[in-house]
Amino acid sequence: MLSCTSLRFRLFKVDFYWINRDQRAFEWFISLLTQLEVEQSSDSSNFDQFLEMHMYMTSALKKEDVKGICLQMAIELLHKNTQKDVITGLKTRTEAGRPNWHEVFGKIKAERKGKVAVFFCGPPALGKVLKSKCDHYGFTFRRENF
Repeated sequence: MLSCTSLRFRLFKVDFYWINRDQRAFEWFISLLTQLEVEQSSDSSNFDQFLEMHMYMTSALKKEDVKGICLQMAIELLHKNTQKDVITGLKTRTEAGRPNWHEVFGKIKAERKGKVAVFFCGPPALGKVLKSKCDHYGFTFRRENF
């Protein structure tokens, strides 16, 4: 059995993707994420962001939807002026819809930061998609069930 102390690795970056259906689902974890944002922004020695957060709300109307154009424009303007997301209160802006996993994995692969591992907790259907992408891009896939 291996313990964490017996494993030696260097973690360069964490891309944290959090996808929720509605605003209320973000509430339980926001205080910790806010604290992480504050700590990261106050670290002047950090030339690259160690933690990059990506928030998505699937029930939000996208810019491509006629009904959502004005709403998304207003949200973007508010974020630009206040540097806070109106949905979560974080500096990280919440995007409408779902991530384009092909673009996400392609960008991570292009960064060439070393070995990539994807840690997933969520619905089985999304797990299958992410496992397939990991296989395609040569990333390690780990699943956690609660």
